[in-house]
Amino acid sequence: MLSLSAFFVISANAAEIDFSSDRDFAEINLNIRDQGQNDTEFVALSVKLTPAALHRLQDVTRDALNEDLTISLNGNVVSTVKLMAPLKTPHLKLFLTRQMAHDVFPSLLATPVSSVSLSGFSMPQWAKGTWTESLSADVPNVNYATDETLSVSNKILNAPNCKRANHTIVATNDSVVELRIDRRNKCVVDDVPVSKVILTRTTEPARIVISLYAIGSDFNGPPTKESTYRR
Repeated sequence: MLSLSAFFVISANAAEIDFSSDRDFAEINLNIRDQGQNDTEFVALSVKLTPAALHRLQDVTRDALNEDLTISLNGNVVSTVKLMAPLKTPHLKLFLTRQMAHDVFPSLLATPVSSVSLSGFSMPQWAKGTWTESLSADVPNVNYATDETLSVSNKILNAPNCKRANHTIVATNDSVVELRIDRRNKCVVDDVPVSKVILTRTTEPARIVISLYAIGSDFNGPPTKESTYRR
């Protein structure tokens, strides 16, 4: 696998190639915490190119020896490297800044490839289990809805209208877990077609707050819907 670090060099002689996650990748792996890298500001994106994309890469690099190659992903520059030999492998590893990863993350989740793997964080024990929506945040043991439940495991969400939806843990600490949902699963929780879910721990071990963000909503803004759930 060829590793390409995200450093930028200005050169009079330069070649360029722009990869599309929709057309050029057969497999994708985004490692949010690459333990082999000392610089935690970077995340590792490993891809396997399609035959057509590999052929294009070979053509570009064969004619650009001893020049700088600028690599873009969905129009975003992610790496510049000095070409010492033509690139012939379909396996590439790019090191992206966290801001770059944030920019390309939505398009990677929507990419129709045979294998998508996004790794880095594990689900904390306090967030796992089956949660039922509480209609009252003040009364701990009464007034619960019985038809809106959400089951949370390491990689899968389940709800009445969300069957085995794949999720990726993109952030976690002692009190909050942020999940991104693969849109291809068409997961609906409490009438919200979710793309992001935040689980927030409360002072009561058997209760959490679940914040739902609809597809297309502002992930940095208020949630589409938020409720208290009990285990």
